Amino acid sequence: MFNNYMWQTYLNAGGSEIVKMFEENLTENLSKDYISTINKLRSVYCPMKSILDGTTLQLEDLVNDLQNSYLLEEQEYSIASALQTLYDGMSNNDILSPQDVFSQFSGFIEYYTTFLAIELPELFFPYYFQFNFNVLEKIAQEFDITLPPLPVKKDYIGRFSYYGLLCDSFFNFRNQHNLSPYELCAFLYDFAPKYIGGIDSYIIKDLPEPKSAFFIGGSKDDVFLKDNADTISCWQCNPDTRAGDMIVMYLRTPISAVDSVWRSVSIGFNDPFFYYYRCTYIANPVKIKQISQKQLQKDEIFKNIPIVRKNMQGINGVELKPSEYNHLMDLAKADVMRLEFDISSDNENLTNEKDVENNLIKPLLSKLGYTENEYVQQLYIEIGNHNHALIPDFVLKPVVTEGHHSAFAHIEAKYNIPNSKAMLEVKKQARSYAVQLKAKYSVIASKDKIWISKASDDFTEDIFIATWAELNNPDTFSTLLKLIGQQVR
Repeated sequence: MFNNYMWQTYLNAGGSEIVKMFEENLTENLSKDYISTINKLRSVYCPMKSILDGTTLQLEDLVNDLQNSYLLEEQEYSIASALQTLYDGMSNNDILSPQDVFSQFSGFIEYYTTFLAIELPELFFPYYFQFNFNVLEKIAQEFDITLPPLPVKKDYIGRFSYYGLLCDSFFNFRNQHNLSPYELCAFLYDFAPKYIGGIDSYIIKDLPEPKSAFFIGGSKDDVFLKDNADTISCWQCNPDTRAGDMIVMYLRTPISAVDSVWRSVSIGFNDPFFYYYRCTYIANPVKIKQISQKQLQKDEIFKNIPIVRKNMQGINGVELKPSEYNHLMDLAKADVMRLEFDISSDNENLTNEKDVENNLIKPLLSKLGYTENEYVQQLYIEIGNHNHALIPDFVLKPVVTEGHHSAFAHIEAKYNIPNSKAMLEVKKQARSYAVQLKAKYSVIASKDKIWISKASDDFTEDIFIATWAELNNPDTFSTLLKLIGQQVR
């Protein structure tokens, strides 16, 4: 929530000078000092020097072009009409495809948006969140700013136009809080990033154990590819990536081989202005013995994997099963973490339902990424006129408001389910909890097995069944993780 007292405190403590810097440069003369200040501000929330260097080059080009009177025609513009004028000019009378136009726009977004902010400051703001849409999302969440829904990856016209929708959202925010265009810039690039914690708001230093592994692809000359263990790089990956996941780098022609293993240090996210759309931040590279594409094509396990059969085309973000990843690391004799999940399966000493809850379910929830604050045990749900209640054993990610309860999933614990008749009774009970909670998944857990059903078929069929011992198989656990694991987004 925007707090006017904190904002005024920021302005009085030096923020007014940042506002003045934006106003002087975006109305009078774009200077080299502006470029260096933008990079200094951006370094608070962007860890990559190569990204900052790209911003410098774009703004230097804009300074030169503005000296040559690169201006819009004098007429009344709206956000839509100004963007359409820009699009028409970039497409060269439709000679270039929407994909080509968007590629140029996304590659030079700091240039184009700063130009628009200079020409039409009441409508546009300069966009300095390239490769960091996750930061803008955190700012919007923190200050109750509604961002428009993201267009899909292949909607290139929609992604081009999305900048205009953002400008409209921030125009409303600015008017709501009586901010000038230049105060908005100071808010977006100085006040808000520091308020949410800058780089530390999404780069995880103390990494959790990996839950998954993903392929990414690059070339040895990629500007974002560094061997320095301290380097953090943004890379096209899978939006389901969790912090700590293993990232397997495949270098393309002329190497055509798996070359290194990295760790994801952020969660994956979609960025509408990143051409490849899906990305994460990676670090901690470990060089391994190269495993060539030809070796993968001959290997008994990898030769049947779709991405290998497609000659590694479209590799960025392709998930590896834990068993596949572990096998690959064994082939490379790599000294890196394997994907292993040690799940308690000792049920011989369990004597009652409470033992099942404490010795099986709670440790499993921890392995699935839940903290104790993210589930509730024995949630009391009052039904009707205070004369009836439901009390599910575990409720995952509950949302409780006055008179309303909802959750992502629930778990019903039983010591033993001896036969099919008993199972029908347990399922009936579990379904009533799930329906009341509007849960996506219903889980039943006994000392022997766990069963999962889902809302889409009214919790009729089991979509997952496993013994506790079977959960020690990394592929089986990975399937469970995808169903009811804690997604940190």
